[in-house]
Amino acid sequence: MAYIFLFIIWSVLINDFSDLSLILGTFVVIITIRITNLFFKNTTYGTIQILVYSLGSLLKMYKNTFSFLPLILLKRYSGLSHIDVKGKSDFEKAAIANSISLTPKTLVLYEEDDKLIVHKVSSNPEEAHIVDNVWKDDII
Repeated sequence: MAYIFLFIIWSVLINDFSDLSLILGTFVVIITIRITNLFFKNTTYGTIQILVYSLGSLLKMYKNTFSFLPLILLKRYSGLSHIDVKGKSDFEKAAIANSISLTPKTLVLYEEDDKLIVHKVSSNPEEAHIVDNVWKDDII
């Protein structure tokens, strides 16, 4: 089934039904399936599973978008802060950034000059725009 599905996609995308194109498409489909089986241990998803996964991802995206609406519509303030990560390894920086991003209403934007730039949302402007190193004591 996967062979037929990939061959149809090949035919539609190439839009050429000459003998050379059909033979080349057959070889490309066979090689693609073989490489996929090599890396994924013969577990290729069917079209129904891919469709259900895609629809689920879209619904989750819209759910997350609508859950952010109260932050936009209610009186909220957003601001940037920074965390000094001088002397930390890349792994430690990534762990700190992930921990902060998992905290509600915070998001690490990027790293610059051994500092993580953090976007945060708060109910009062003083807390949102504080420039001190807020998490200094929390980071070992």
